[in-house]
Amino acid sequence: MDNVTAQTAVAQIPTDREAEPVKWFDELRESHGVHWDESTNTWYVTRYDDVYDLLPDPRLGAQVETYCPPSLTEEQENTYWRVTEFIDRWPVFSDPPRHTGMRRLLLPLFTPAAVRRMIAAMTDSVAATSPAVTPDRLFADVVRPALAAGLGDLLDEEPDGLAQLADCATRILAVGPIETYDPAIGRLAEEALDELTALVAQRCTTPRGVLASALSRALTDGTLDLLDATAIYAQLVSGALEPTAAAVARLLEALTGPESAAVDLEEDVDGAVDEALRLVTPFHLATRRALSEMPLHGHTVRAESRVVLVLVAANRDPRRFADPETFRADRTEARHVAFGRGRHACLAAGLTRQVMREMMLQLAETGVLEGLPRLTAVWKGDFGARFADDLVVARDA
Repeated sequence: MDNVTAQTAVAQIPTDREAEPVKWFDELRESHGVHWDESTNTWYVTRYDDVYDLLPDPRLGAQVETYCPPSLTEEQENTYWRVTEFIDRWPVFSDPPRHTGMRRLLLPLFTPAAVRRMIAAMTDSVAATSPAVTPDRLFADVVRPALAAGLGDLLDEEPDGLAQLADCATRILAVGPIETYDPAIGRLAEEALDELTALVAQRCTTPRGVLASALSRALTDGTLDLLDATAIYAQLVSGALEPTAAAVARLLEALTGPESAAVDLEEDVDGAVDEALRLVTPFHLATRRALSEMPLHGHTVRAESRVVLVLVAANRDPRRFADPETFRADRTEARHVAFGRGRHACLAAGLTRQVMREMMLQLAETGVLEGLPRLTAVWKGDFGARFADDLVVARDA
């Protein structure tokens, strides 16, 4: 099948990919599995086996945009390139040797002692906020503050400072992938980038804590520049708070709804955590660049082509997960790819699992989970990600 034929096949699928991206990805997976989309010069790979194999494939490098959306003014193009080139500096989007050096710089954040302190800060927050909480405020007043307390301890940030960093990172991340780029959001992301750069510069000038101190040294010896340091902060903050909160929200949905029989925190909290992560897959895509020409299921992927590995579709592939939309904590058939795989896998994957595990156990210990009505998450998202905006009492509860 050539590129034109593949593009025509994709165009026949009725789902609006911007309005219902996950459904669109599912339909792509079931209709073809590998697709060329002319409008974005992109190959989409959606089936689990393909995504699993390609995530660590050395023929694919990290994201490098070589074009921008059509019909932008010169000013809008300049904004687009500035924001996307900044995001390309994030460790997860970098290639070795730069990627290796950035990961090495971050490793001291995740020592056993640092993780213990972070978990203690989080569980202390749960213990302090949960006794008087009502079900409709559990997410906003207990879960989110506890996650922020843990991350604040890890980064040695006061609540207000962490909130500033997180707000900037969220506005930058809102720029989304090229498929759904909005110039107005791009302009706001550029403003957020300026704000975040100034905040990181302050922290590196008078460093405190492991991260700021390490970045300050790297700036002094020329290993990194200020934009690199800003990228590291942006990835840490954006990758820690919202994705973890989303997975906790999905687990609380399961615990309080029709799926509750599949959730036994005493018997298998780790299985429940992993199932929530699989079902949410907060970041939908792992975007790559073909470093050389490569065959893919009868197609020829040319060098420099954009290749999108659709994690959320792979994690819902019925070929690997029976009844993929059903919450089952006892799954053994395949390991989800919500954290990616290989050299670009999430560095904090183990920490995220531990944070979720300890949060759920602490919530159970405080008794706040007893007698909860059915809770349902209010989701917000776009083509590239889905997060939980709130967790509310279901109308039929």
